[in-house]
Amino acid sequence: MNIPLEDNFIRGIQNDAYELAMSAGKLLQMYFRDPLSESQDLKVSYKDLKGRDPVTRADKDVQNFLSEEIIKRYPGHGVVGEEGDSTEDSLPDIVWVLDPLDGTRNFMHGFPCYASSIGIMYKGLPIAGAIFIPWPNQNPGIVIHASYGNGCKVNDKPLKVPVIKEIDPNAINTLPGSFASRFKFDSEFTHRSGEPRMGGSIAYEMSLVALGITEYAVISGSHLWDVLAGIMLVNESGGRSLMQNSSNSVKSDTGVWSEFGAVIESWESGITKVSDLRRGVSPLLLAQSDIINTLATSIQLKQNPIKKIAKSIFSQNIIPV
Repeated sequence: MNIPLEDNFIRGIQNDAYELAMSAGKLLQMYFRDPLSESQDLKVSYKDLKGRDPVTRADKDVQNFLSEEIIKRYPGHGVVGEEGDSTEDSLPDIVWVLDPLDGTRNFMHGFPCYASSIGIMYKGLPIAGAIFIPWPNQNPGIVIHASYGNGCKVNDKPLKVPVIKEIDPNAINTLPGSFASRFKFDSEFTHRSGEPRMGGSIAYEMSLVALGITEYAVISGSHLWDVLAGIMLVNESGGRSLMQNSSNSVKSDTGVWSEFGAVIESWESGITKVSDLRRGVSPLLLAQSDIINTLATSIQLKQNPIKKIAKSIFSQNIIPV
């Protein structure tokens, strides 16, 4: 990956992202439900007609705070947030991608598994990221942050994750709720695949991989604001981030997965629009570098039943009547 930006400049962005993520965490803590209080005014509304995609006052206030601070510090940079509604605005080369509160449903019910995620990219390539997550013995929580080529930190201390050479069948991992309908384990891998956990916040789950707490994660049904910062953290903590190939027929030493590269391959300065960043992201696989190839060949896509029947018919040269 060739990024023609000065290292000091990238480090400066990382430091600002760290500071802003911690401030976002403090704001979220102010809104978080007190189990001893009966009142909680989050002003919940829903972004969809079915009432499955909630947004709260906390989401909006934190995004407004982050956007204003970023524009103040970097007036020439772009800002795209989950709670924004602009789509046709063109973008500069450096864009900050925000998920002010990832895990909104957890948050509104008082379940302390949520995150505030800040990812930064240059012409579609991740260059820095910071994620705030609540942590039991830290007030209000911790920020895991990283930048391209500079490693990963937890608050102001370098993160040192023990190297994993082999997959541990007793380890824990993160799988999406839709895993069984879309993916399958290779038969030889099933018995050593570990125990799955679901946190309800993609950014939180990716942080656990970067910290070495979970051995691997499969992420599905995400958007750029959910994953951009997490990809940076995993990559800079000794891991790799793979994306499902657009075609199931594309295979390599990592099965149907390939290295995550640019968000948009053909970035055009001042032409690429916000709407280009609001599309869904293909499923991701994240793990430490020494085990990810084994995982990638062991986690396979389930074939669509109709396609499977059609393939069987054509392979046998049978014409149904």
